[in-house]
Amino acid sequence: MTPSELVELAWSYPLFEALYGRRSRRFGLGFEMPDGPFRYRSTHAPVPLSEIEEALLVGAGAGFSGLALWDLSTPAPYRRRSGRTFPTTRPGGRTALFFTNDDGLYVLDAKVAATKLREIDTVDERTKLLEVYRAQRRKLRRGRLDIPRAIPPMSAHDLWDSNQAGSMLFLPVCDVSASLISLIAQFVDPALRRFALASGGMNIVDDRHGWRSAGTERWLKDGFLDAERILPLSIVERQACYYTFSEPAAVCQNIFLATEALGLGGWKHCGFLSLNILERMNFHVVKANDSPAFGNPVGLDVVFEASCPPYHPTMDAAVDSVLAPQSPGHQETGPVPHRMSEAEHRAGTIRISAEGLACTKAICNYIHDTYGRFPGSTDAMHLMWAMQVHHIDTDYYDRFFGPSAYGPAHAAHMATWHR
Repeated sequence: MTPSELVELAWSYPLFEALYGRRSRRFGLGFEMPDGPFRYRSTHAPVPLSEIEEALLVGAGAGFSGLALWDLSTPAPYRRRSGRTFPTTRPGGRTALFFTNDDGLYVLDAKVAATKLREIDTVDERTKLLEVYRAQRRKLRRGRLDIPRAIPPMSAHDLWDSNQAGSMLFLPVCDVSASLISLIAQFVDPALRRFALASGGMNIVDDRHGWRSAGTERWLKDGFLDAERILPLSIVERQACYYTFSEPAAVCQNIFLATEALGLGGWKHCGFLSLNILERMNFHVVKANDSPAFGNPVGLDVVFEASCPPYHPTMDAAVDSVLAPQSPGHQETGPVPHRMSEAEHRAGTIRISAEGLACTKAICNYIHDTYGRFPGSTDAMHLMWAMQVHHIDTDYYDRFFGPSAYGPAHAAHMATWHR
C-alpha cells in the first residue's frame, strides 16, 4: 500500500473500536519474558516501526491540528500558535514530546505556526502528517536512549520489556514553572478576571514558613490584595501541577488509541524514577544551596527550558517571558479563527495590569529566594509517563490468550504495513 493509502486506513479506524479494543500488549517481536506463568521467548527478530507508522503515532499524540478557537468570555490576547491534538491551557501547550528508537533520541519541535482553522481539512491533506513529522522531528543524539536495565531507575516488572530493540519509547515532558507563573498572576490580578475579585486579589502565604506573606507586603498594604482571602503557596504549586499533568497523560492516551488503528502493540507505564531518566537525556538539574534534597530538573539546553534561572537571568525576566503576550501593547499577527475584525477582538481581550505583573514577580522572586529553586516544592520539569509502541508477537498471544487478545488490524499488520 502507498503511504497515502496507509494513512487513510488508519484515519478511517472507528473511534469506539479503538476505545474498547485498547489493551496493554507488552510482548513484542524479539522480546523474552523470563519469569512467571507467561514465560516465553520470541522466535522472531525485532522489527522497527516504519517512518509512516512513527509519523502517525506522533501526529496522534502531539500533532499540530490548527488554530485554537479560544472561545472565552475573557480571552487572552494570544491565539496564533497551533492548537494540538492534546488539550492545553496555553498556546502550543507546556509539554515537549521526546521519543527514542534504535536510531536515536528525538524531540518534536513545538514552535509551529498555524495556517488555518484545521490544518488537515481534506483527504488529500492527510499525508501532511508525514511531511510535518519529517520537518519537526529533531534528532538530539544517535542511538537509543540508554536507560540502565537496573533497579532503579526501572521497576523490576518492566526490566524485560521497556525500551527494547525495535520499540519506540515516547517520553512527554511537561513544564510546571510556566504554569505556576501564569496561575499566580491569575490569583492576584483582578484585571485578568480569573480567580481575583474586583475587591482584590488573593493573599498568597507561605504555609511552610509560618504562614507569612510570600513577598506581597506592599500589595497587602495598598489593598491590591485582599488580606482575608488567604491562599497557601503549597496549594498554588499543587494546582499548577494539576493544570499541566493532564497534557502528557493525554499525549500517551492518544498514542495508545492510535496503536489500535495501526495494529501495533504497546503500553503506557510509569515504572521508572523520572529524575534518572531526565539526567540520561542531559536535562540540566539544579540543586538548592545547602540542601540534601534531589535536584530540580529545569530543562534541556536550547531544546526545552523552564521559566526560571539559569535559563533566565532573574525571575523577573522569567515572568516577563511567560506573561509577555498578555502585557499591554503586545500584538500578534497571522491568521485568526474568528470572523470579527481585529480591532473588535482586541477590544474584548484581557491583559495583565502593571500592578498585577509587579506582584506576580514579587511572589516568584520570594519562591526562588526562599527555596533556592522555582517552583519551591515541586520540580520545574516532570516526566510522569512513558508510552512504548512495538510490533506484537501474535504467536505469544495465540499461545497464552484467547482469540480476542488482538484484533484484525494486529493480525494483518505485517502483511499490510511491511510488505
